Amino acid sequence: MKNYFLTVFYLIPIFIFSQNDKNKVERFFYRDNVLAIEKWYGEDKKLDSLRTYYNSGELNECFYYVNGYYEGASYRFNKAGEKLTTWIFKEGDLIERIDHILDYNIKTEEKIKNFHDQLIVVNKHIKDSSKSSNAYLYRRANLRYVLGNYTLALDDFKKLEHILLRNAKDNPRLTNSLSKVYDCMGGIYSSYEMENEAIHYRYLAIKTEPEDLRLQYNLGGYLYSIKSYTLAKTYLNKVLEKIPNHDFAHRLLAALYTDFEDYENAKYSIDVAFKKEDNLVKLGSGYGDFDVRTLRGFIYHKLGKSEDGIADLEEAINIKKDNTYAHRNLGIIYLELGNYKKACEYLQKAKELGYEKIYDKYDLEDYIHAACNNEPKEMQSQKLSDLPFIHPNPIKDYVTVNNIDFSNFKYYIYNFESKLVQEGIADYKTIKISNFQSGLYILNIESDGVVHSFKVVKE
Repeated sequence: MKNYFLTVFYLIPIFIFSQNDKNKVERFFYRDNVLAIEKWYGEDKKLDSLRTYYNSGELNECFYYVNGYYEGASYRFNKAGEKLTTWIFKEGDLIERIDHILDYNIKTEEKIKNFHDQLIVVNKHIKDSSKSSNAYLYRRANLRYVLGNYTLALDDFKKLEHILLRNAKDNPRLTNSLSKVYDCMGGIYSSYEMENEAIHYRYLAIKTEPEDLRLQYNLGGYLYSIKSYTLAKTYLNKVLEKIPNHDFAHRLLAALYTDFEDYENAKYSIDVAFKKEDNLVKLGSGYGDFDVRTLRGFIYHKLGKSEDGIADLEEAINIKKDNTYAHRNLGIIYLELGNYKKACEYLQKAKELGYEKIYDKYDLEDYIHAACNNEPKEMQSQKLSDLPFIHPNPIKDYVTVNNIDFSNFKYYIYNFESKLVQEGIADYKTIKISNFQSGLYILNIESDGVVHSFKVVKE
């Protein structure tokens, strides 16, 4: 397999002007340059239209505006291009929501239908009330968020942030609500792979409500998803310090240990998580590709129980037909067992379902080449444990870079808005940042034309 350096990609807007310079389009991209968000502005510099896209490239949402307010019909689609939802607006107010298709699988059907029923009630209350309460606005924002209506949810959360910041000084109890708003905003930004904004808001959530372990878990989970492994492990272990059998934290730690080929610890964590599978489905945002069977199946195989692993993965695919990770794991198992025909079929299906785009992992082509050409050779790859990492993280005064061959290297530190705040030469792999305010920073180190990037949290 190919070797890849840990590199930070900033989701920075790109502005494009029309020939007469009267209209402007602002585009944001996922890490692999797939279009994520597209905003069109008119001559008055107000928003005319907005489109969002899935990370596999398909159109997701489409909104239209007049004088900067939602107007007329707007839509949401699934990845197959089928219309899921139509919204009708007038001067920014929602007049009607029409759900054409409810997007669920056999594990989430009851939950998704319940969310839609709740949203109907909340929308009716807000529409019929001359002055809606903050509680109903939060309920609507949260329901829109869990149903994947991210554009509308983010607008609601921004309204709530403004209201809560204005009133929190006079009512300290509002800090709990503010932390939830920050956490959800971080979740929405993470869905568009806007990494810096996602971590920034989720860290603000923890800073606002430091005793809420759910916030620690959410940040740890997101950090794992963007391969910031050391920092992810720190926040997940903070959760386990208070709740040793936390099922969500153990599920993610099982995935992390699997990535590092530490299958014994992975098995311990997945066994803890599996005891509360129903809870994972009920309280999670969905029964996605990282369900416990998809993880446990691969771990079983690596520990010599391939038949049990295959059974788990087949059940995972039965639950969610387009589970790209389960197809990928089954393909690898059959490849390592020498069943090249099945390996080729499952790996090609994983590619067809968009595994590489969804998970930003690029090992699939090598596996497909080996499986589809009946090549039993063992593919070589650099272990994650051998890659450069920083310690400690989070940090207070100093940070040291490990697993690099050079010591007095050039470094650059940026804040979450990608603004350079410090640069210099490291002192034997150590950098001082004690004078920084708490928050997220990006550390880039450079030597011999090679750049390594790390997410750093200053406490």
